[in-house]
Amino acid sequence: MCFWHDTDFLIKRRFEGFYMAKEKYWQSLRKKLYKKHVEAIPIMIDHHLGELRMTNYFDLFIHSSSQIPYELTVHKMLQANCRGVFLPEHRYRAFLKKSEESAFQSGIEFVKHQTIPYRSLSCFTKSIRNAVLGEVKKLLELEEHHVQMSVLERWNEISHHSLTGFLSGFCSQQFMDLKEISIRDPLTNLYNRRYFYDCLDEKVQDAEQMEQPLALLMLDVNNFKYVNDEFGHNKGDELLCRIAELAQEQSLEYGFRFGGDEFVFLLPGVSEDEAYETAVEIDSKLLDWKQYISLAYGAIELKPDACERIDDYLHLADKRMYDRKRRVKG
Repeated sequence: MCFWHDTDFLIKRRFEGFYMAKEKYWQSLRKKLYKKHVEAIPIMIDHHLGELRMTNYFDLFIHSSSQIPYELTVHKMLQANCRGVFLPEHRYRAFLKKSEESAFQSGIEFVKHQTIPYRSLSCFTKSIRNAVLGEVKKLLELEEHHVQMSVLERWNEISHHSLTGFLSGFCSQQFMDLKEISIRDPLTNLYNRRYFYDCLDEKVQDAEQMEQPLALLMLDVNNFKYVNDEFGHNKGDELLCRIAELAQEQSLEYGFRFGGDEFVFLLPGVSEDEAYETAVEIDSKLLDWKQYISLAYGAIELKPDACERIDDYLHLADKRMYDRKRRVKG
């Protein structure tokens, strides 16, 4: 029994020594390779930028005014990816998720640089991927085959997650921007009439759930045709933009240009009387235009049936506005 016990003990110690030596070897190898990777980052960036500079809009992007230079952004990303490549498996999976989330935000920020067409993004993403993998392969030339495969597999996986996140963020923001453009009036940047009905559903539900009033205010410009005829349409456009600015100053978040010189506003948490007070405030600030125009306005408090009977409410607000316009002209 003693013999077998001693033998088992010796075998166990030898295996422990073997695994400790193996782990020590891998730690040393990871440390060595990580250092070589980090030292190669400037070369990777040079290759990447060299390709980008061959295209005008990429050159504009590289030199665009930004708080953080593009080269520094890429350097930080590659340094983080180098760390990720050599992480233990349980930490590596968490790193991949975080890397994709970070790349998603980068894609959103990238949209702000409209000098780069979407169809050319594949050139951008391929450029940085090829620059990195090309240099990594050189760094691994003298390593054993299984080491090369292991490191390259991780680089490919990190690249895939990063590029997927980046393109997803870019497309997501592009979609949001296009949606925003589709619901905005290009002149005043207020919402357009088409979006009014979608917004109405939401605001009526909110008002009912929160048991708060919801007012509708309609505005238009008395003698607007005179401004266009006498001073030109540019001056008329300037007046419309000024009304939109004054509405925003009054914190009218949900304003809609219905067409021509007609505006409609939804005012959550505001009574009918308060809506009239808001209109008076806007009218009083059109000082530069007072000798030529005035505002006509009509307000009505919307009830829970507003979505089904919105045409009736709009007609009533329009009638009140018309009555006021007639009194002003009279």
